[in-house]
Parts: sequence; C-alpha cells; structure tokens
Amino acid sequence: MTARESKGASGIEALAKTVLAFDADAIPASVLTQAKLLLLDTIGCGFAGVREEVAQAACAVALNMGGPLECALIGRKAKTGMTNAVLANGAAIRVLDLNDYLINESGGQPEAGGHPSDNIPVALAVGAARRRTGRDILGAIVAGYEIYARLQRLMDRSGQWDGVTASGLVAPAIAGRLMNLTEEQLAHALALGLARAPTPAVVRSGDISAAKSLSNALVAQSGVQAALLAEQGITGPLAIFEDARGLGSLFHNADLATLTAHLPPDGAIMRCHVKTYPCINTGQAAVAAALKLHAKLKDEIPNLIRIEVVMADYPVIQRQQEDPGRIEPASREAADHSFPFIVAVALTDGAFGVAQYENERWRDPAITQLMGRIQMRRDAAWNARAPGAYPCTIRAVDGQGQEHRVEVRTPPGFSHSGLDAGAVLEKFHATVAPVLDSDARKRIVDAVMEFEHSSSSTRLDAAIAHEGTSN
Repeated sequence: MTARESKGASGIEALAKTVLAFDADAIPASVLTQAKLLLLDTIGCGFAGVREEVAQAACAVALNMGGPLECALIGRKAKTGMTNAVLANGAAIRVLDLNDYLINESGGQPEAGGHPSDNIPVALAVGAARRRTGRDILGAIVAGYEIYARLQRLMDRSGQWDGVTASGLVAPAIAGRLMNLTEEQLAHALALGLARAPTPAVVRSGDISAAKSLSNALVAQSGVQAALLAEQGITGPLAIFEDARGLGSLFHNADLATLTAHLPPDGAIMRCHVKTYPCINTGQAAVAAALKLHAKLKDEIPNLIRIEVVMADYPVIQRQQEDPGRIEPASREAADHSFPFIVAVALTDGAFGVAQYENERWRDPAITQLMGRIQMRRDAAWNARAPGAYPCTIRAVDGQGQEHRVEVRTPPGFSHSGLDAGAVLEKFHATVAPVLDSDARKRIVDAVMEFEHSSSSTRLDAAIAHEGTSN
C-alpha cells in the first residue's frame, strides 16, 4: 500500500486530520434528513431485536460490567457506560439483520458495502456521555458513514477478513470527534482501534454462529475504548498502515489518499438503503419476488416441481449462492443469509418477518422440501437491466408444466436518490409496534426528526429507554 505523506505524517495521522476537519455545520438539510431517517430506522431495528437471545446476552454482560450510568440502552430503563452501551445496543440493532446497507462498487460491479448503521450506537453513547448536541451527533454519523464506505471499498470482500474490521477505524473516528480529541490523540485512538479490529471472514460464512450478530459491536466497543485510552495519553502504532508488520494489507485496493481525502457533506450516507425484510441485503429482491409469486399462486405453492431463482451475475452473488452453510442453513444466523430458505419460507407463508424464523423453520420438512426444488442461477442480463442493485427473477413450474414468472428490479427500501421518509416511518411503526404503543413510538419519531435542534441527546435517550408492555 502506498502511504499518504503530508509533512511526514503517517496515513493514520492524515486520517485523523481529515476526520476532525469535517464541518458538521456545512451538512445540507437533505443530508441531515437522510441521517435522521437512518437513525430512526436503526433505533427501530434495535427495538425489534432487543428481546432476541443474542441481544439479551450482550445486554446482560454489558450491565454486569458496570460503569457510569450515563448512556441509554434501546428498549431498557437501565443505563450503562459508553463502551458497554455500544456492545448492548450494537447487538440489538444487528441481531435481526434488518438494519441499513450500502452497495459499493468493485471493478465496475456492485459489491457488499456492509452496514454503516452498525456504528450509530457509538455516536449515541459518546454523544450522550459528553453532552454533545443533536447536530454534533448527526455530523459524527455522516462522517462515520463516509469513512466506513471508503474502508469497505478498500477491502477485499471475498478475502480473509470480514468487513466489520473497518469499524476499528470508524468507531474511534466517531468517538474522537464527539470527545473533542486533538489530532494527535485521535491518531493514536485510530491506531489503537485498528490494532484490535481484524475479524476473520468465517464469522459470516459456513455454519454461521452468533458471532455474526456481535462482531461489529465488539470491534466498535474496542474502538471507543481506544479513544478513551488515547484521551488519557496512551499511544498506538502510528505506522500501522506503512510498517511491513502492520495492517496495511487489510486495505489493499487503493492507496491511502482515497481514505484520507476531504470528507464531503453529502457522501456515502446518501447511497444507503433500508431493509424491508430481516435477511441479507442481497436477498431483499428475492423475498419481494417470492411474495409476489405467493400472491399469484397461493395454495398451489406446495405443488411446484421446480423453482429457479435468477439473480444478477456478480461475484458477491456467486460467493453467497455457493456458500455451503447458506444452502442448508443450520442456525438462525445462517438462515437469514440463505437464499433458498428465505425464498422457500416467503413462498410458503406469503409473509416475511421475524416470525418466519420461529421454531427453527429452516428445519421444517415442508420448508426443506421446497428448498430442495430451488435452483440458484445468475444472469448477466440483470447486470445491465438493474445496475447497482441486486434484482431477482423467480421462474416456477407447477405440476401441469405451466411456468410462472415474477421479477423485482429493486426491492422496497432501495434508495435511488434519498430515502422515502414515508417508507421509513411505515417500517419503524410496523417493526416497533409489537414492543411499544403509538404514543411511545411517536415520542421517538419526534425526538429523532427534531434532533438537529436538540442541545443534547437527553430527550432521545428518554424516548428509547422505554421497555414497553411486551418486554
């Protein structure tokens, strides 16, 4: 990797300078609206996931570790310290695979860009602890999204290391801005954060474990800890990019100038999409297509003798279609990344939500039999017809030999030029309704949508610290 040199500065020092130079006051109103919608969607995902086993376990650990009672936990009255709040909220937001996603580009083709909202818990926790304004917190989120997107593009997403590794830099960058660290302190925070961040890709492949839901939260928690240590004068390896024994090889696709360039006020955050269904982002259109086919055939679904699921011909799709752990999922984490499962259960039920995973439906004979009739295909024609997206065609043949065909170019929640506020609000209310009544949901919506005018996060913290009647 080529180091970016500026007056002898290392790449880490140049990145620290870039992060602190970002001007939150220059963020356009449209970008602030996008950031607020993504914040609302993220909080909704947290409420939806807070009762899941992995989220419950992470919260129990976070509360047992103690710390100052300064940061709110989504869906809980208890408070905890910064790093522990990042762990608990990060797990709740991620566990259902329902939070936002970014589609990057590699070699002119769409590539997985990860879930930048995974680091929103950092902004909420540090912003609350340091009494920062709503606009400060939103600014840190916008900057964090851009850094996250750049790092994802620099990584080999088909390689040894998982994309959450990037959060080893994103989390201390967000935290450092909100802690008012100096450039020198932030550089050491970034170095310390990255030194703890490398996460193997096995967390998201094969027989997927609960580590998938926790991996970013753990990296982000370490990143906030790194910022706290740097604030106390602890140093990190500033040559972590350039030294032959460092971690420059993690980000091998370009030189550091790509990472440390000026952060625009309207960058990657405007290219994010929200999920409608709790499953992998590349499968959103497949679920939408399966639901269309169910509406067309209804009770005839069990009689289908062959089902072809045709997706765009991209490397990321090929990797995911051919991953053995996703073909025959053995866990909840693998099931929500399994194209055959999500298509089969959506075809069968005519619905797709958290309920479709209950009672280990991926082991249900009726579902597994239908999965056995599914053939995964790729068609390069989709690449040109729906560029920059993950479209899907389903072709099914019934017992009389008649073919039925449906297609979805872009799924609900896909953003062409900014998110649809109505769609985000609709998802939030539908997702959180099982946990909170309408008044509690309205308090959250109002607090988020007026956040840039808030002198602190106190109002929002109070709104999200609501356990609801179902918890």
